[in-house]
Amino acid sequence: MATEQPNLDYVHRLSDGDSWLEKRLIAVMITEFKSDYSDYKNALAESDYKKIITFVHRLKHKIGFLGMEYSYQIAHKYEEELHKNEGRLAPEFEHIMTQISDFINTLEER
Repeated sequence: MATEQPNLDYVHRLSDGDSWLEKRLIAVMITEFKSDYSDYKNALAESDYKKIITFVHRLKHKIGFLGMEYSYQIAHKYEEELHKNEGRLAPEFEHIMTQISDFINTLEER
């Protein structure tokens, strides 16, 4: 596994110094991540592969939003595997989700 960390570089570029916009982008990302990750875990518990694929796809974009390029590629490959009824990258994807969850917790503590 690569050692990359979630970051807000993309958010900083998008907001271009507008702190209100930056805070809003972060808040939306946090809300969407939590919802999508929860839905992903529920889909896993239900073995609903169509939903699993949907939420991996959605979460993949949050990974990219947080500047995790290698992890984005892992999520993309995992999504492709799921379309073939495979899931070898599930543990690595879960590790990425844990990293992002931990990062979000630090953002919320601010």
